Amino acid sequence: MLRVFAQLGEPVVREVGEPEVRPGEVLVDTAYSTVSTGTETLILRRSRENPGVDEEYPGSNPRWPKIRDGLVGERFPRNPEVELGTSLGYSASGVVRAVGEGVTDVAAGMTVACSGSQCAHHAEVIAVPRNLVSVLPDGVSLRQGAFVTLGAIAVEALRKADVKFGETVVIYGLGLLGLLAAQIARAGGLYVIGMDIDPNRLELARTLGFPHVFDPRDAATDGRVRDLTGGFGADAVLLGIVTDSNDPLNHALDLCRQRGTVVGVGVFGMTIDRSRMGGNDVTIKQSIAYGPGRYDPRYEEGGVDYPIGLVRWTEHRNMAHFLRLLAEGAVDVSLLAPEPILIADAPQGYALLAGPDRPPTVQFRHNA
Repeated sequence: MLRVFAQLGEPVVREVGEPEVRPGEVLVDTAYSTVSTGTETLILRRSRENPGVDEEYPGSNPRWPKIRDGLVGERFPRNPEVELGTSLGYSASGVVRAVGEGVTDVAAGMTVACSGSQCAHHAEVIAVPRNLVSVLPDGVSLRQGAFVTLGAIAVEALRKADVKFGETVVIYGLGLLGLLAAQIARAGGLYVIGMDIDPNRLELARTLGFPHVFDPRDAATDGRVRDLTGGFGADAVLLGIVTDSNDPLNHALDLCRQRGTVVGVGVFGMTIDRSRMGGNDVTIKQSIAYGPGRYDPRYEEGGVDYPIGLVRWTEHRNMAHFLRLLAEGAVDVSLLAPEPILIADAPQGYALLAGPDRPPTVQFRHNA
């Protein structure tokens, strides 16, 4: 089967062995997979700077490589020529081929959405733990379902912000995650203000129905946010950007109301101007992946769910919630990616994302 790797800064497509389905897993013939633009671009860059990196995702739990060696390494046979490659992709959809021992609520022939940087790669066949698989609701296509992980990340970021209907959230960075988060926030009864330095992204946000979108570098932007929030500032700011600069984080502090919240979703400079933070008593949080359960081998690989009375929103329940929003038409992903690219031509997709007219993401077509 074909699978996409990052090697020495370049995406490469290799023929590798198919994964084996183990107890508690679901074997899926992949239909589509969606590129996580910021994360995968960063991985490609790091694979050039540090050729020895092996399947390490930014921000992942440092214990995860050891867990992966013992569990995931057995599921995906390694080829010597790709030993130093980083597997790309963690959001996919497809048709169930088979299920492992102990899986009773998913069956061959079902259409599903899959998550996990340790398993839901850009690959023609994937073996995914049950807690990282969601059955597609009626009305949700395989192309839509392949956005599941990105949607769950946006859902979890909004949960971290702890915003309630009627409140205002600034989505700082209108890339793939930002545009998903904006739509999810609107569906939850929040007022949304968007910010980005790319005029094409601002225009796309307007097309999706968000009139209040601004360039953060514009001197009038802060005043507009105050005007739209009754003079108080935003209840929360989601920072979905990739930059070494400290300016966006400090700007986010300025945009918040007193005791507001800043939630980090991307990768950015973290040197804080204390004078800007202390005056408003702003809380800064980091959102971790797609929700509780991520990086816990007992939950993901072991299949042990968290009781809903103790953990209302696990990563699996966040995935299901995003798919429900797709089914209800509350989130539109049709404008976020061009026509899918054949998996064999995956490097063309990454080249498109590096170009001047880059879309929010691209999708790869496998067995569809």
